[in-house]
Amino acid sequence: MKYSAICLCISAAIHAQAHAQLKKTSADEHIEVLGHKITAPNHDVAASVSALSSDDIKRGQSADLTQILKALPGVDISGSVTPLSAQPSIRGLYGERIHVSVDSIKRKTDSDGSQNISTIGSLGVDPSQLKQIQVLRGADSLTVGSGAIGGSIRMVTKDAEDYLDNTGIGAQFSVQNESVSDSMNRSINVFQLTDTTDTIMTMSHVEYDDIDVVGAQNHEEVVAQTDKIINQSERSNVALKNTWYFHSQHYLKSKIDYSKTKSVDQPYDQRLSLGIKYPTLMEDYKNDYLEGMVNYSYQPVSALIDLDIQAFYAKKTYDKITKGYIPRGDKKVSYDKQSYGQSKRHGVRLANLSQFDGFVSHKLAVELNYEHESFDQHQFEEQIRTSYYGESNADSLSISIIDQSQFFNRQLLVTAGLRYDEYQRRTNTFKPFGGNSDDATSSELGLTYKATRHVNFYLKTAQAFRAPSLQELYKKDQWRCHIGGKICFSEPQPNLKAEKSTNYEGGFGFSIENQRYADTFHIKAIYFNNTIDDYIDNIPFMYYLDNAGNKHFGSPGPKPTNGIPVATHRDYSAKNIGRLDSEGFEVESHYQYLNTSIYLAYSKMNMDVMGVPNFFLGNIDYTKQPYSEAPADKLTFNSHYQLSQSLNVGFQIRHYRSQQRLSEQYLQRGYGTSTATVYNFNGHYQGDGLLSGLNIRVSVDNITNKRYLRAPASSATDPSELGRNYKLALSYQF
Repeated sequence: MKYSAICLCISAAIHAQAHAQLKKTSADEHIEVLGHKITAPNHDVAASVSALSSDDIKRGQSADLTQILKALPGVDISGSVTPLSAQPSIRGLYGERIHVSVDSIKRKTDSDGSQNISTIGSLGVDPSQLKQIQVLRGADSLTVGSGAIGGSIRMVTKDAEDYLDNTGIGAQFSVQNESVSDSMNRSINVFQLTDTTDTIMTMSHVEYDDIDVVGAQNHEEVVAQTDKIINQSERSNVALKNTWYFHSQHYLKSKIDYSKTKSVDQPYDQRLSLGIKYPTLMEDYKNDYLEGMVNYSYQPVSALIDLDIQAFYAKKTYDKITKGYIPRGDKKVSYDKQSYGQSKRHGVRLANLSQFDGFVSHKLAVELNYEHESFDQHQFEEQIRTSYYGESNADSLSISIIDQSQFFNRQLLVTAGLRYDEYQRRTNTFKPFGGNSDDATSSELGLTYKATRHVNFYLKTAQAFRAPSLQELYKKDQWRCHIGGKICFSEPQPNLKAEKSTNYEGGFGFSIENQRYADTFHIKAIYFNNTIDDYIDNIPFMYYLDNAGNKHFGSPGPKPTNGIPVATHRDYSAKNIGRLDSEGFEVESHYQYLNTSIYLAYSKMNMDVMGVPNFFLGNIDYTKQPYSEAPADKLTFNSHYQLSQSLNVGFQIRHYRSQQRLSEQYLQRGYGTSTATVYNFNGHYQGDGLLSGLNIRVSVDNITNKRYLRAPASSATDPSELGRNYKLALSYQF
């Protein structure tokens, strides 16, 4: 398991260093977190970064990528425990606050404040297609623009060369089963490698059944006792990836990626408590995703030019079908409704890397980006067509300059960058409301001081931003509230400001290789402090109107409180509510000696917020208090031992500390999680001789069938995480 030094060169950086002889070389030990084709060993990067290799991903042995990512420090899951619905979170932030990309193309999550528009997650990719995953924790707007205030997850899919040592053609068939969800994942890869081309086509299909969780014994709440969650879901993936090497100075890469996902008969709003209370009310979710990309690279014999021109198109459609009724006495209140939406994006990127040698050796990356996005949504209820979000558009234009320099005989490494973004949002449905236009500047300065051959010290400061989404800006609805007959509504908020993040980090690293008792030993510890201003969330602002039509805070009723009149309206629009503060540290270490490999990681953080919506009083509380979405502290231990040339075994421990650091409002309602430890085992057999193409992997997750909750949660109303899970994967390559 090589977390500490893996090549993760997004945007074809692997190909870029490869074709002086029209062939791609093997990956070196660098990661790209610094900008267009600017790479460095993880040990030299002034940032908290984790990397997963192809072997690490295979050991995770899951058709759901989020289950693999949660083993990393500072990374967890938000959303439902059912497959395809969970979302990755970094340092307690998720949705549009982290950047997710596959082969340098963004996988956008459409979100309305803290709520995702699409229930099905954005990671609609088969993990078996991936050869590398890079997770950067902390502000990352310098390299990716709006949305990366929490960090980024960058994935790279496999090429034909990852399967073939020499030119030729081949295929790989694989099947994988998981007992906890009765899932069956089937995939086939067909690939061809020549002196001038690299082609791979991947097809996969996975089906899930009911989910096994661990119920609480002797608990009064039905949800807590639940040991099985009803689930019927599936995902199909088809991808075609080509690279043409025309000349040592020119190559072209293209990719078409399509996925189709559905999850049917889910509880209303994916709340298990509602599914138990109203078994006659269900929802279906369906998503289609299509993505196309072409990337041209030009590398003449010049240190000043390493040029990429990339264009992409992405379209995501989603359907949400609510079906059934709620019995009220002798009546049946119908909830039948269908909602359809689609998001389209296209853009172009021009980037160049120049290298300069002299008194100061440095690399300079310049990048220009343009992206257009359109969003459209409508719904049918009782044969009437309505619109909640309507139709809207967005344009974004940015330019960035990033420099990596070395001083004092390469003892001081400096990465400095500046990015300017200009964005515009507008609605085609709610005409009286104006557009939202603004600009933002992102900057970053990272310093790595190589105190000795083995010891580094790190300092980093970075600014990031997240522009308000189209869904936060433009939505309009009105309905009769269940509280006191009030009128509840949402309305467009075109004056929302962008969230702005300031991030400070510092730490140290220690690294040795080829020593008497260690082939490799790497450790990296990072402390971080992050502030997000103008945090956006949906808040229930309760008010009444005076004779002049002005809004005033109102009491919830049914009678005036302390002389404050009863509110007549409740507004659920998105608002800039205040400030979010995060502080903590993360440690990762990797040790390898002979046939033994050990990985140890720990993450701890506190989150505080000023500007919490009070869903009873209908106002905002600006008293500093613990943030309800803060994850629990986590310790991960992985060990692997190569018993023979063909057999490898491993053991994993994931320990969660109790999370009771919540506001009194949450603690009184039973929220908070207890300490939990999860044990996993895995084994791998690699055939040899006539069976050299055979791979067999077996594993057991949550061996003790431990009941544990994902923070924050209530033991009374939240189902536990997955129970004991037996997994078997077979693959054969021709």
